[in-house]
Amino acid sequence: MVLLAVPPILTNTYAGVRAVDAAAVDAAKGMGFRTMKILTDIQLPCSLPLMLSGVRSALLQIISTATIAAYISLGGLGRLLIDGKAQNDYGQMVAGAVLVALLALFFDQLLAFITRRVVSPGLTRRTVKSTVTADTVETVKTPATV
Repeated sequence: MVLLAVPPILTNTYAGVRAVDAAAVDAAKGMGFRTMKILTDIQLPCSLPLMLSGVRSALLQIISTATIAAYISLGGLGRLLIDGKAQNDYGQMVAGAVLVALLALFFDQLLAFITRRVVSPGLTRRTVKSTVTADTVETVKTPATV
């Protein structure tokens, strides 16, 4: 299963690092950042959305492929499907399919939530809700009102 997870994570990480704005990397070089500092402070945070997208794809592929383990008598998520097919019990097969689909949807939504919490709103062009209360607003007196 680990071998299934490596390609989407690796390709999305590579694509994310390559897609970082060249001006940001150039500015970091101009400020004296070394190569490793540019990678850790500029390129990886900017490529985080694509990296997490790769993790999300890999997890969904693993969940959907884990059902095949039951075909070779290793148990797992596909046990209901294989047993239902052997007994011609379509209800059991549907239950297994629905279970796998719900598990995949749950983990997909969980990783989407984690992505929203971890990735900077500026990278995804989301707006951050801010609340202004009377305590946080200060009145500024101009010379005309003094």
